Amino acid sequence: MSDYQKEQEAARRRQERREKRAERRRRRVMKQDAASLLDKVALAGAQEKIQDALDAERDEFLERELYVRAGKAKLRGYRNGYAKPRQVHLSGGSVEVEVPRVSEDGGDFRSGLLAPYQRTSPKVLETLPQLYLYGISTGDFEAALECLLGVGAALSPATASRLKAKWAEEYEAWQKRTLSSHYAYIWADGIYIKVGRNKEKLALLVVMGADVDGRKQLLTLIAGQRESTEQWLEVLRHLRKRGVKWIGLAVADGIPGFWAALAKAFPASKRQRCWVHMMRNVLDKLPRSKQAQARKALQRIYNAETRSEATARIGRFAESYKAYPPAVACLVENQHDLLSYFDFPKEHWRHIKTTNPIESPFSAVKSRVKRAKRMMQHWSALGLVFKLMQDQQTRWHRLNAPELVAAVVAGAKYRNGLQVKTAA
Repeated sequence: MSDYQKEQEAARRRQERREKRAERRRRRVMKQDAASLLDKVALAGAQEKIQDALDAERDEFLERELYVRAGKAKLRGYRNGYAKPRQVHLSGGSVEVEVPRVSEDGGDFRSGLLAPYQRTSPKVLETLPQLYLYGISTGDFEAALECLLGVGAALSPATASRLKAKWAEEYEAWQKRTLSSHYAYIWADGIYIKVGRNKEKLALLVVMGADVDGRKQLLTLIAGQRESTEQWLEVLRHLRKRGVKWIGLAVADGIPGFWAALAKAFPASKRQRCWVHMMRNVLDKLPRSKQAQARKALQRIYNAETRSEATARIGRFAESYKAYPPAVACLVENQHDLLSYFDFPKEHWRHIKTTNPIESPFSAVKSRVKRAKRMMQHWSALGLVFKLMQDQQTRWHRLNAPELVAAVVAGAKYRNGLQVKTAA
């Protein structure tokens, strides 16, 4: 093939590629136009239906259709055209409608479909707090929704702030609800978030409980300044005030204030220290070269089938790492609180050995709070965390063998995870 023919062939291939690109662009435009046409048709239909409904409301109020004579009957009013066209923002876009006016009606005519000054559908208003809950800041609402609702949508940060205020009202009502009298297990922890210009972060003290059906639920969420004994005692006394009389096992990490408060508020409750936190604390007190082997030894203790087996393995760990007294003391001094789970059903061990059930929802809270950067109002921060935790609650798994929770509440005794049969 000559050079001329090669050049012609290359030019032909380039032209084919250009034509294919142009065809793809044309198809994309046609697809977008078709989608846009679909939206336009849908909105046009919505506009027509809304306008027909408004006119029907006026005719029903006047009790006569257009051009119908009333005879000698007393008229309720007269048609007086339409008010200035109003743009209404729906969940699928914005439409412009005209609200009918009635004269000489004594001010009795009111549309049940479109309230005075209403410009946004309730569905859109319900969506705004959810958008904020899942990550859009108040200042970004207009930009984020402009493509959906159109330019000039009546969605300002103030509108979103008013809607968020409802969360505070919901929280207050939620904090006053009556709780069950007995909970087999509770998990307690605190989370710190930045609010306003305060140097100190706001502490939110959270308690989750497992009811007699084995369902985990958020029991209380109270704001404080730190996780002190006084703050935790206030939380636990609040639970007592709302009806909680008995707690079988309390699970938490090494929070001195919580354990001291528990001894005062629920002295009969057993204590379970979080194994994950304990492992971290012990490993932090060992040289890095020893941590891998020590982690395996700690995991063997964690996976022990009986209390005596776990106790023996703790003894072997103490002997193996006696050259590091702080690590050994950290484990041995908390041995009793680390092995409390043996007095409860084995099916529940995976739930009560650690504080993971309550810390897992915290990850979503921390991620959302980080995106918010800073919340200026105390009630706004509390409401946001409350709604996030409630949203997470719908995903919490029930305890394994939930029927055994009722047995725990009823006072059944367990040894090494198995129920002890009492003599008749």
